[in-house]
Amino acid sequence: MELIMSKKTSIGRVVAVALIFLSLFLAGCSKSETQAGTAPVVTETIAQAVAATVPIQEEKPTATTTPPVEAIEESFVFEGDLFGTGAVGRNGAAACASPIASQIAVDILKKGGNAVDAAVAMIYAVGLLEPAATGIGGAGQMVIYLADTDEYVSIEYMTQAPGAAVTGVLDTSTSDNPPSVQGLAIPGVVHGTLSALAKYGTMTPREVLQPVVDLARNGFPVTSRWNANIEGRYQNLSAYEYTLNLYTDDGFLWNEGDVITNDDLADTLELIADHGIDGFYNSDFTQKMVDYIQSIGGVLTREDFAQYKSVERDAISTTYRGYTVYTTTGPSNGGAPLLEMLNIAENFDLAGYGFDSPETVGILADAYAMAYQDGVAYIADPDYYNIPVAEMTSKEYAAQRAKSITPGSRIKTARAGKLSISLSETGKKIQEANTPDQGGTSHMVCADSMGNVVSTTNTNGINFGSAVAVPGTGFVFNAHLSNLNNTTTARANQLMPYIRVRSTTCPTIVADENGKPVLAVGSPGNWALVSAAFNAIVNFVDFDMNSAQAALAPRSWRDGISKEIYIEGRYSDDTQEGLKNMGFELIDNDLDYSSHVGCIAAVQIADDGLFYAIGDDRRHYGAAAY
Repeated sequence: MELIMSKKTSIGRVVAVALIFLSLFLAGCSKSETQAGTAPVVTETIAQAVAATVPIQEEKPTATTTPPVEAIEESFVFEGDLFGTGAVGRNGAAACASPIASQIAVDILKKGGNAVDAAVAMIYAVGLLEPAATGIGGAGQMVIYLADTDEYVSIEYMTQAPGAAVTGVLDTSTSDNPPSVQGLAIPGVVHGTLSALAKYGTMTPREVLQPVVDLARNGFPVTSRWNANIEGRYQNLSAYEYTLNLYTDDGFLWNEGDVITNDDLADTLELIADHGIDGFYNSDFTQKMVDYIQSIGGVLTREDFAQYKSVERDAISTTYRGYTVYTTTGPSNGGAPLLEMLNIAENFDLAGYGFDSPETVGILADAYAMAYQDGVAYIADPDYYNIPVAEMTSKEYAAQRAKSITPGSRIKTARAGKLSISLSETGKKIQEANTPDQGGTSHMVCADSMGNVVSTTNTNGINFGSAVAVPGTGFVFNAHLSNLNNTTTARANQLMPYIRVRSTTCPTIVADENGKPVLAVGSPGNWALVSAAFNAIVNFVDFDMNSAQAALAPRSWRDGISKEIYIEGRYSDDTQEGLKNMGFELIDNDLDYSSHVGCIAAVQIADDGLFYAIGDDRRHYGAAAY
């Protein structure tokens, strides 16, 4: 095991905040202009969000800390916001892994941008601030509600296998330290976000990316989660000198509160802002990435990057007790199972059993286990496979599945249902040719005053992905090919040239009986993220909780189809004892809050006209609103 030590003395709150304010002030006073004369988006509110993340060593009340009367009148009570990680506003709101990134999104809204503009800015900001979980070397999906046309759309920008991806030939394992370089997939974040911005946004890439560029250059504070992520993947990161130096101080952990920069990523974002999709996918910059990756044994080519396209797909949906729930289809194997879980749960009177009851927790665990099995067995790239999404998300199928559940007892062996999956014509051609002719995750939500809503999940696969960062670029690549079945006997999701990589995400929007969004919600955490979203929606609908209460209420997650269930200790003794009697093995029940049960980011659009945003404190998420 590596011994990791900090060699820096702590930077006090006063010094750190002073540095941040000074750098932001200098950036704001800079005479240099951005593209089309747009000034850098550097605001006092971003500085406040940055300062709020610096550990407090001493806090003395002063006259300046008392808000003016107007601010008091405009403050809102957010019942259930136990940790102060929520925000309420009249005009828009955002929530994600960082309060700084949430504030950047809200500042975009203040400048006249819509929810898509703000969400794209937030995606890049989180990539800077939580690089273990997501970044431009990874993938994602987003569900968007467009108020003007009253429609729900899904943009899929999952990673893609390279042309050299022949089953059984590449080493796609992530079990080694570091993961195999041949497991790098073509990243999709830049194409997907810029495509969404071009079609549904109102601002230019330069306007949206500028505040992230400024933050990367001027500095941001190290958080406890930053260091925890590095400790968990230190051996992988230390395999590459450039990567290790990106996120540590010459191999040593920074102290929490230290202000650090990432000028290389700022340069990359400048290139994307000025040259768009081609700047990343078909340029000298692309060749630079390819040359380095191939020099260390990878197989990605410039042609692989140049052919990449994000895909707009129909959002899939089901009804749940009068609401309609919209999410993403394949290659995500989180969306359809989430809808199946809700359909199964609808067959039971959860409100009658009560939130804190062994019956409710057991029903949710069993519904999850069955849908989990279907997601693993039947979901893959819909361009390569005919996947049974319609049947899996039907009420009839759920009613049959629900018959296996008996409240008060546990399904001992949850199996996939009797559905079918087959290769499409495209899949057959690729498979028959068999030649190369061709848990890090983060969730973000945003809503604006015009009625637009975005829910988006982005991922590197495992934390820090492959740990491969091309020198001078400032970000790590995914290791996503390990998500594909690298064997010729696989029934589904087989590694093939240019297949879209399956990943477990389910960005979700819940609509009322009129079809209007009332909740945007999602979570990181591999399969736990599906369970977290499932629990949050049930809390919101069945137990009449607001977004903060739904996110922070005690939560459980059945570990796949096993009898182990992660359950927080805030559940009653009666509930825990009842679950033990059902044969469950309880894990984390000595913790009030467990990071194993996912981490919700949500925005509620309430009847009172306010936006209630919440960032789950289980992973120190944050929110902003105005």
